[in-house]
Amino acid sequence: MDNVECAGEETAITHCPHNGYGRNDCGHGEDAGVICLGALQKPQITLIPAPEVNWGDKVEITCNIQTEKLGGTFFLKRIQDSFKMEKFTENEAATFIFHSVDFNQKGSYFCEYQKKLPNQVIYFPQGETAELSIIVKLDKPTLFLSSPHAMVVYSPDKISVTRGSSFSIKCSTHSIYPGGFFYLTKTHNNVTEPVSAFDHSIHYLTTFEFPAIDYKNQGDYRCIYGVNMSSMSFYSVPSKSIQVYVVAASYSSVATGWVVGLLSVLLVGVLGYLMWRKRRRVAGNMVQFSNRFGGALKDDLDDRCKGALYESARNTQENEQKHSPGQDENNADIDNSVESIPEDLAERVCYEREPLVFP
Repeated sequence: MDNVECAGEETAITHCPHNGYGRNDCGHGEDAGVICLGALQKPQITLIPAPEVNWGDKVEITCNIQTEKLGGTFFLKRIQDSFKMEKFTENEAATFIFHSVDFNQKGSYFCEYQKKLPNQVIYFPQGETAELSIIVKLDKPTLFLSSPHAMVVYSPDKISVTRGSSFSIKCSTHSIYPGGFFYLTKTHNNVTEPVSAFDHSIHYLTTFEFPAIDYKNQGDYRCIYGVNMSSMSFYSVPSKSIQVYVVAASYSSVATGWVVGLLSVLLVGVLGYLMWRKRRRVAGNMVQFSNRFGGALKDDLDDRCKGALYESARNTQENEQKHSPGQDENNADIDNSVESIPEDLAERVCYEREPLVFP
């Protein structure tokens, strides 16, 4: 047999292509021999966690061989280019790890195994290929509205907004990819300019403002989240939609405002009147209380004043009796020259001292 060309997968040497039996120009210097090792198995390949992973995930590629000739070298290769990794092991498997995959790691991988003997190297058949796909999976964003003071968050299916008023739509999502942005799409595929998302750990949020909403702004709105990775753009599926209707300001609302204002003024007036009336009633009770006890107080004062006058007159009389007749004549002359004092003077003084009480 001459010019024998074996690929390594033949079960017998006679199955290898050659010139035919007896057709050769060989000499003994071209003699060759073979060592039969039995059927050689192909190495198997396994992708963990899966053949399709997210950008940035950790990927482990394991090559495994079933053979009695352990203690060899595994090679991990890629069909698309000259990529190659190798690892020697005394076991039947070797694992190659990509700690954070990107688009440079995508492709079709396969394993090779070879065993070195003292005088030769045994090459096992090439294993089957496995495709590794790298994707950027973005969660579906959330579209919602908030109250003026951001205390209430809600997500209605539709909303009516008064023309000329301010209005805003918020978009949020969870993502492991930094540097994202939001689009706000409207009916008929109208898309706003991208707005950068504010990063709160893995939560991203942005707000689309309408300072003075007009009829042209009404429509069906959705949020879309996007990122740029390795010079490529990736987008999420659209969020839930919200229908925005713009309505004109009605005169009824203005009239309602006037009515509310007038009712407020009237309510304040009624409260003021009630408070004034209550104070007047309290003052009347105080006057009645003074009248009720005024008579008793007056009688007591009269008794005390009359008693004082009686004691004063008595003392005066006693003093006059002790005086001499000459002094009496002089005193009589003085009394005649002085204007007589009214007998009810003390009573009038006491009466003037008592408090005035008006009925």
